[in-house]
Amino acid sequence: MGVESAGQRCGKGVWIEGDVMYVAGEEFIERVASALASITRLRILGLAMKEDMGIEDLAEKLKQSKANISTHVKRLEEANLVKPIYVPGHRGIKKIAKPTVREIRIILSSLMEEVEERIREVPIPPEEGEKT
Repeated sequence: MGVESAGQRCGKGVWIEGDVMYVAGEEFIERVASALASITRLRILGLAMKEDMGIEDLAEKLKQSKANISTHVKRLEEANLVKPIYVPGHRGIKKIAKPTVREIRIILSSLMEEVEERIREVPIPPEEGEKT
């Protein structure tokens, strides 16, 4: 799912209008929610919203390795929450994680018909720790 210009779809259940991302459908809601389900990724988003920061800057600020921060940024990219911007740095090219949106709206009403249809196709597996 690559990010496209504002007002365009990023995939079947994700689209961006201005600086708002709309997410509909269980698969897409899960993808975006999963990307947001990390304190490190939330902190990366928060810092990136405040100012342009490269991987090295984020790693230093969050006291984590560049490899770890790079992995988290990649996950945010895959969910269309940030896009990479490459700028000249002190030693070569610097990758900036630029937020694509300032707000996310999850459309739960889209689940009504979808859930019933999917349950008929494939039952939902029990969550970890649930008794069957």
